Amino acid sequence: MQNIYNLPVNNKNIITHLPFFPSIAWLSFAEKQREISIDIYETFPKQTFRNRILLMSSNGLQSITVPVQRDKHEKIFTKDAKISYKENWNIRLWRAIYSNYGNSPYFEYYSDEIKKILLREFEYLMDLNVEVFMFLKKCFSLSCNLNLTDKFVGSKENNYLNSFSIKTRKIDGEGFPPYIQCFYEKIPFEENLSSLDLLLCLGGREGREYLLKN
Repeated sequence: MQNIYNLPVNNKNIITHLPFFPSIAWLSFAEKQREISIDIYETFPKQTFRNRILLMSSNGLQSITVPVQRDKHEKIFTKDAKISYKENWNIRLWRAIYSNYGNSPYFEYYSDEIKKILLREFEYLMDLNVEVFMFLKKCFSLSCNLNLTDKFVGSKENNYLNSFSIKTRKIDGEGFPPYIQCFYEKIPFEENLSSLDLLLCLGGREGREYLLKN
């Protein structure tokens, strides 16, 4: 991780992970804390939202993963997770966003900046995720600040490293009311997708109200 935003160190805040285009529930939770610390010294886990985005498509849910460079059994810190571009995942994701959300109310307003972020080819996953968070923070006018840890904090009170997982997505999304998603005429509402879905369907102002009310 290059820490391009020079985020400060703090091991005493609410501790959590930083997802890629975070879920609606995660972003709502983070904003209510106002300040959180990302544990970048955790062992990078597989199959989490740290490197996965969940979108709506014409065929239902679509999941796209950001590939990470590492040997099969190698353990690395999250801060050291490097992105692989061999499979052109970023181009595939941009095409999926264009295909799925091209007719959404706010696609034209945000699409250029989203495309710019995806095609930039960050070396480290954490730098990409921080850039995405800063983009969402600006779009939704959020006040939550990110800090980093300078060590593995481990189990402690207010530790949410393992929360907001793929398995608990629907549970985490309970209480969030439906809004009009793409393909709503043929596909039932899916709660707690990526906050990108919220942004492109409701926009920054209404999306912010949605995050704060729930």
